[in-house]
Amino acid sequence: MKIEIDFNDSEKSGIKKAFLFDVAKKTLAHQNFQYLKNKNISLSFATVPEGEIVKMNAIYRRKKTATDVLSFCEYKNQKEIEEAVDKNIYLGEIIVCYTYIVKYAKAEKKNAKQELAEIISHGVLHLLGLRHSQKMFKIQKEVSNNF
Repeated sequence: MKIEIDFNDSEKSGIKKAFLFDVAKKTLAHQNFQYLKNKNISLSFATVPEGEIVKMNAIYRRKKTATDVLSFCEYKNQKEIEEAVDKNIYLGEIIVCYTYIVKYAKAEKKNAKQELAEIISHGVLHLLGLRHSQKMFKIQKEVSNNF
């Protein structure tokens, strides 16, 4: 599987594109996603300040609060991705608020890098059509434990 990542760090977070790539690769390479093995995958990442994520969360989720991640999927569900004939697949865009993630990690006495990895993996899993479930949380935890 080939992975291409576009990254817009408007929050000036200092997140390295290589880190995003590693988290995405580990998530996409998970055994449950073998149908991606022969595909060329592309996805976009962006960071935004807390004020911007509040606005976006209000628009797209009708919640007037900050959040750590928003995922904008190109496909309706996992089955649609599996049935995609094209070898090149754009999964969608993941938008994170790095300052929110760091504040949360500090408040919960968690490692910020691991928390960021878990949030990015979470976003990638949403792009793959997964909904919140034990399976999803298990995968993102397994991925983040590598960081």
